[in-house]
Amino acid sequence: MSRKLFSMALLAGMALLSASCSDDETTNNDGGIADGTTLSGTITEDVTLKSGNTYKLSGAYTVEEGATLNIEPGVKIVAVYDDNVDYILIKQGAKINAKGTASAPIIMTSEKEESGAWGGIHICGRAHTNAEGGKGSSEIGGAEYGGNDDKDNSGVLQYVRLEYTGYAFDEEHEANGISFYGVGSGTTVDHCQAYQGSDDGFEFFGGSVNVSNMVVTSCSDDSFDWTEGWNGTATDLIAIQEAEETLGYACDCLIEADNNENNYSATPVAHPTLKNLILVGNGAAGKGVHLRRGTQVTIENAEIYGKQNAIYVESAETENALVNGTSSMSNVSISGILTSKEGIYTNAEFEADGNKANQANPYTSYEDIIAKCPWAAGWTKNWSESDNVLANESTLQGTITNDITLGAGNTYYLSGAYTVEAGATLHIQAGVKIISKYDDNVDYILIKQGAKINATGTADAPIVMTAEKQSAGAWGGIHICGRAHTNAEGGKGSSEIGGAEYGGSDDKDNSGVLQYVRLEYTGYAFDEEHEANGISFYGVGSGTTVDHCVAYQGSDDGFEFFGGSVNVSNMVVISCSDDSFDWTEGWNGTATDIVAYQEPEATLGYDCDCLIEADNNENNYEATPVAHPTLKNLILVGNGGSKQGVRLRRGTQVTMDNAQICGKGKALTVESTETENALVNGTSSITNTTISNNVNSEKGIYTNDVFAAATGNKVDANLSYASLEDIKKACDWMTGSWVD
Repeated sequence: MSRKLFSMALLAGMALLSASCSDDETTNNDGGIADGTTLSGTITEDVTLKSGNTYKLSGAYTVEEGATLNIEPGVKIVAVYDDNVDYILIKQGAKINAKGTASAPIIMTSEKEESGAWGGIHICGRAHTNAEGGKGSSEIGGAEYGGNDDKDNSGVLQYVRLEYTGYAFDEEHEANGISFYGVGSGTTVDHCQAYQGSDDGFEFFGGSVNVSNMVVTSCSDDSFDWTEGWNGTATDLIAIQEAEETLGYACDCLIEADNNENNYSATPVAHPTLKNLILVGNGAAGKGVHLRRGTQVTIENAEIYGKQNAIYVESAETENALVNGTSSMSNVSISGILTSKEGIYTNAEFEADGNKANQANPYTSYEDIIAKCPWAAGWTKNWSESDNVLANESTLQGTITNDITLGAGNTYYLSGAYTVEAGATLHIQAGVKIISKYDDNVDYILIKQGAKINATGTADAPIVMTAEKQSAGAWGGIHICGRAHTNAEGGKGSSEIGGAEYGGSDDKDNSGVLQYVRLEYTGYAFDEEHEANGISFYGVGSGTTVDHCVAYQGSDDGFEFFGGSVNVSNMVVISCSDDSFDWTEGWNGTATDIVAYQEPEATLGYDCDCLIEADNNENNYEATPVAHPTLKNLILVGNGGSKQGVRLRRGTQVTMDNAQICGKGKALTVESTETENALVNGTSSITNTTISNNVNSEKGIYTNDVFAAATGNKVDANLSYASLEDIKKACDWMTGSWVD
């Protein structure tokens, strides 16, 4: 069953729950739910999530009439990345009292830090809606909303940040950050942020709730949306959309506003009052504020930039209201001009009302907006920042469960295991240096399933991870555990270092970003069977970004792949004494622009092993999914006279194109019937590849003659590179100081 179908079946089943709280919930003596508890099911009595605790959310968490969900400052709720659809539903007559502070906001996020990962908050009140019959049913959870109590009170939301919402239940039902269904003015809502959701940030389905100090950051649909007659106030609003080239997608409207899509004249007519708006979009061809379908509005003091149609008005009802004064816009500045679909309320009318068109956007960054709106400082999150910047020269050790940032240009010390747990992200900014201490602790960084490392250096400000003891094997490198496939027995594995679980079925899993990162002197030997590579990729998915990384003088492999589908590019391994690149357990990603260089043994002091050592599965050569990466643009230069260069064995398959392999007595070795047959029958292929000596075939199936017959292949005994500098000249992507 697909995740989506399973999820819909789950939703139907959730309606049958009647327990006061989940079986996983444990109540402390102080009445609060214990730290680490999983929130799921239905609550019929008051529940308190205690200050500073972290909770997991799995499936629907429904608050029934008469019950209140109390959430204290500093609480973090993490939606679990599993087969359940996670959301919080507040029914009519129930309440949510989520009271964070500027210094201790309430954060609702997801293990999977991607837009659309979970379903947000849905609040159903008894205030009006102009939906047919005066009642409605929430898009998510199917709960009733609407009535005639416009002063209805559904609780408090203050200093709440919602990240990565927008789960798509189907094409018609996606989940906003917060959905306000007929919510009344007795409800308090201020200082809330929706961050990188895949649907709207905040949407209002009728009601009279008033909101203030609201921020929407890079939600891919609309930042703010209203329909069905909402007539509250909204004061001090920010919507900002990260540039499309860095965000990866264009966002929709900054505001999309309807009265009722089926009846433009339905009453009560939507007519909110908006004051003090800064709205900055990222889509040149998109709409900024889109007023349509009979909505009315009062807008005072607004700046709207970054969209081709900064204000777009349509429908006779909406435009006539602006002309006759039922609606109004005053002190509004926009980039470009107002666009009128009906030609009733035109740009000339807009400017005649004292507003300004064709204005330049004065905001070049989120920091510029914060300077104008200091109320948003501290508790909101910009795309370029994260929580908790560690002080320069801090020591990294232990376990982190919240986002941590290592600040640009700072130096940090690593002592022992540094483990990032599910739901947390380790952010490492450009120019950071991490030094493994020379002490009695074994130093390494472990990223568990559901956690992330976002290490984003630059060509001239790389992230450098090194050791006080500058010799191979001084420390234990990076170990990343994802939820992509592995063909290990049972489809799961345990990392050689740290014993963390890896593997699963999400080949698009995202463990973060590694760009312009140099790792020096890794390879610590825990025992004869467990040495630490530069980076070990355990079941890492293709959602992870890996490029421009160097492994330098490690005593084990440079980069090793244990299954997974991660794609890598612009990777360099220099003088690692075991294999430069190694894969096993079914890795099937791509590797583009790859260099391995082993200094001469006479100067390095030791002989190195393979340039590439490649298996499918050492215990089962036919295990599936079969390892089959695609490799392009390789320069591989060894320092061992009699050893293998590229060693393909144990059932692995491969597609290799445009490679140069030299400096080994056996430049290309193929072993095992499965591996050699795949090369002969076309399942695997090696093309446009030059090797410095003949193919060495264990089984005599894929011979040198077969190799030479393939497109562009040849044997050239003169192939050589005298130094790393010669390789750099052939690879223009190796410029900058990131390759030492």
